[in-house]
Order: sequence, then C-alpha cells, then structure tokens
Amino acid sequence: MTVVLAALAPVALWLGRLPGLGAHDYLIYYRLLFYNDVGNGLAMLVALLAALLIPSLRRAAARLADELSCHPVAGSVVAFMGLALLARIVYQGFPLAMDEYAPVLQARIFADGELAIRYPPTLLDRVVPKGFQGWFILVNPATGQAASAYWPGLALLMAPLALFGGEWLLNPLFGALGLWLLGDLAVQASRQPQARGWAMLAALASPQYTVNTLSYYAMPGLLTLNLLFLWLALRPSHKSAALAGAVGSLALVLHNPVPHALFALPVLLWLAWDAQRRRRLPALVLGYLPLLLVLLLGWVLATDAMGLRQASTGTEHLTLIEAWTHKLGGLFVLPTPALLTVRAYALWKTLIWTAPGLVLLACLQRPASAIERLLLAAFALMFAFYFFIPFDQGHGWGYRYLHPAWGLIPVATAVAAIRATPGKIALPAVALTAGLLATPVFLWTTRATISEAIAMQPPVSGDGMSYVFVADRPNLYTMDLVRNYPADRGHVLRMVGTDFAADRALVRKLAPNATLQHADERGATWSAPAARDTPSHAD
Repeated sequence: MTVVLAALAPVALWLGRLPGLGAHDYLIYYRLLFYNDVGNGLAMLVALLAALLIPSLRRAAARLADELSCHPVAGSVVAFMGLALLARIVYQGFPLAMDEYAPVLQARIFADGELAIRYPPTLLDRVVPKGFQGWFILVNPATGQAASAYWPGLALLMAPLALFGGEWLLNPLFGALGLWLLGDLAVQASRQPQARGWAMLAALASPQYTVNTLSYYAMPGLLTLNLLFLWLALRPSHKSAALAGAVGSLALVLHNPVPHALFALPVLLWLAWDAQRRRRLPALVLGYLPLLLVLLLGWVLATDAMGLRQASTGTEHLTLIEAWTHKLGGLFVLPTPALLTVRAYALWKTLIWTAPGLVLLACLQRPASAIERLLLAAFALMFAFYFFIPFDQGHGWGYRYLHPAWGLIPVATAVAAIRATPGKIALPAVALTAGLLATPVFLWTTRATISEAIAMQPPVSGDGMSYVFVADRPNLYTMDLVRNYPADRGHVLRMVGTDFAADRALVRKLAPNATLQHADERGATWSAPAARDTPSHAD
C-alpha cells in the first residue's frame, strides 16, 4: 500500500494540470502542488524504492535512531545548528508569503519600541497594497499607522532576535525543542526508551517538519507549543497544569487562536473525564488567563484604539464587536465541491511531505496509550475543521493547516518501530530512510521557489534614497514584494507601481532631484541623494 500511494501521488498531481496552462497560470496553491510537489513526490518514490532494495541504508537509519535515543539533547542541539544553517541557505533570510512577512514586520516594529509603524498617509495605498489592508496588515488611513493583522505572540518572540536581524533563528529553535518533546512523548506512550530516537528521526525524515522549521511561519511554533502543552498537562501536579495553561495561552496568541484551541479541546475533555485529573483543571484555566487578557484581548483593544481595523465589511462605523462578529461569520462555510477538491489535494500533500506510509500508519494503528489517543483526536479534529474554512492555504510547505497537530505521526511511528518484529523489514525503518534520502530534493524545490521571488524584486540603489515601484503582476504575486520595514526609513521606499508616467510624477513630488536608475518588467527604481527633508515612513 505504501509503494502504491507513493507511486500514485505524483501521478495524481500531474493529472491535475489543465492543458495549455503553464506554472504561472495557476494560483500559488496549485502551482506548488502541480509543479513542486510532482517533483517532490517522484523523489520520495525513488527514495522509497532505494530504501526497500538496499538493507544497509535501513540499518544506518536504525543506528541513527539508536544514537538519538542515547543522546537526545545532543541530537537536538546538532539539529538546531543544521536547521539554522539550512534556514539561511534555503530561505535566504526572505519571508516568502505575507503570512510570514506580517509577523516579521511586527517583530521589527516591537524591536523599535513601537506598537505600529507609521507610513506617509498620502502614500498608504502605495506602500501597503489595498488587497492586503485589513487582512495581513491593519492600517489607519488617517494617521498612516500599520501593524500585523495577526495576534502578536510570534512577533514578540521574534523581537529580541530582530534586534540583530536574527528572526530566522526562531523556528529552528522551535524545531529543536519539538524534537526533544516528540522523543519524550514517544517514550511515555511506548514505555520504551528506544522509542525516543525513532520519534525524533521520524520528524527529521519528514519535510513537513524540517522545511517548515526553516521558514518564518507560525506553524513550527504552534506545533512545539502544543506538544509542550500536552507534555505539561500529562504531569500529575497543579504546578504543571498551571504551566500548561500558560504555554497554551502563548499558543493561542502566537498567530490566531484556532490551531491551539482545536489541539487543546481533546486534552481538556480528557482531564475533565476523570475525577482525579479534573482537580487540575482550575490551575490550568488560571494559567491561561494572564496572557489571554494582556495579548488576546489587549492586542485587539490596543489596535482598535489606534484605529487599526480588520478588512472592510462593507458597512462603515461598526463597533469593534460588530466588526469581529461580521468577520468571524464569514470565515465558516459548508463544504463545496471546490473546497472538497482542495482538501483532497491537501491529503496528497500530507502524504508526500511526510516520510512514506507514516500518515496511514498513524491513523490506522490502534492507539495503546492516552498520548496516542489525544494526538490522534487532535489530528482528526484539525483535519476535519478546515473542511469548513474556505481558504486553500495559498503558499505553504506541505499541508500547513494540519501542522499544529502533526505530532501524532512521529509518536505513532516510534511506537510502531518498538513493536516491530526483529529480523523483518519494518515500515518505520523503510519510511525514515526514504524520507532522509528525499529531503534534499524538497529543500532544492523550496529554495528555487524563494529564489524566483527574490529575483522579481527591482534592484535597490546602494547610495542615497531609493524609490522602488514594484510592477503589479498578479500571476507572479509581486504585490507580496511591496515591503517596508522600520530600518528602511531614509534608505528605500517600496511602492505599488501603476504606470510609468504616474510613478514618475509621484517621484517628482517626493524627490524632484531623483533620477531613474533601473526599469524593466519588474518595475522601476529611482534614486535621490539622501537629505534630511527626504520623505520617510515616519512623515
């Protein structure tokens, strides 16, 4: 079955292409699916065949799992260093999607000691594309203030790293901590210390885990915080329960509350089911409260007080509660054929981006411990919930909506590895070998996608002040490249390009002495000598 699914995956995606369309004729979700993931799926298939045919590769994977079992802390440290290095090589310090840019922008705003950045009000629609206003970036048209539309937890964690441009280190840190937690949960689930290394290696052998830890997405943090929440909630003490609540509250405000709420629900029901465990619930609830009041509610009130609102509802002058009620009401739909198709493709992505066979193993294997049951319940709930959310995820590596509950797969793999009959070819050894062999291809396709986006940026002049107009090419998502950080003040101002004459007229108003430095299909760059009276983002 594993070989059959691995063979069908790239074929199913390739058959999804429509005749006469090229890669850039598709929305980004389908572009990555029909092009990147066809190559990724073929790589996983070839690696699976190699793992089946070459016993020495499987033995090497088993030895590596044993080493990780014996040295989990050292393994996590080495993994952090490797992931951090790959983050620079693969991601190149470039937040690709708006879901990544928004928290990085907010982190740099926090690092500046501010809650919002201020752009010239008259240029607001130029420096923050209108389609992003209220969805990714909250804006106040009257003052020019702007901030991330997401809850600020991830940005706050990034902020100390942003002081030296190190935001890219956060997810490798989450990834390393997540490895240790997966290993320890596997030991608790199986009651066998040898399970630790298998769980850790299952994560490292799955691009769903490794590639996401190279990104700026919130998903690695959500997964790790959910695992830590479960790890603490399992411990029979009120102190651990309170700490679990505190960790859970951070997960709630990291990006948006839904991923942790879905993960926590089975855990809360499990605690409430038993009289002995039920006594820990008040401490857990109390642990949630401080951050929920300060960040979940406080951030909404603070941004509203600054006039930063969510996307237009079509009705002006709504109260804060009315605006949020309207927004949340539009997020849920009944599944349509189109949405069911998107989620079917998401299942293929889940299979391709996880070491072969492990998704089926995790879902079909009978859970023998509370940990496995809770992880399975969270995994199923997360997958089912997004059948009622009308978004296809857009950019993303693997099926990122499922990532916060993905911890089931390494833990279930470790339990299966411990149960395997000695001397027989076991699925975990084959799958992990294949995943490790195929991962370089996933890294290469990911880097190529990011490099393509970087190359679409108009160049910036090295001297003076650069006024950069980015050409609006919807199929290439070039509006994602209109980014203005606090540190850019007085050096570069990136704006939405319209037509050359209108852009030139705007530059003449901003800097009469500016000269054209570059113009091509990517847009145009004008340069002016730096001067105190040059308009800046703070004007």
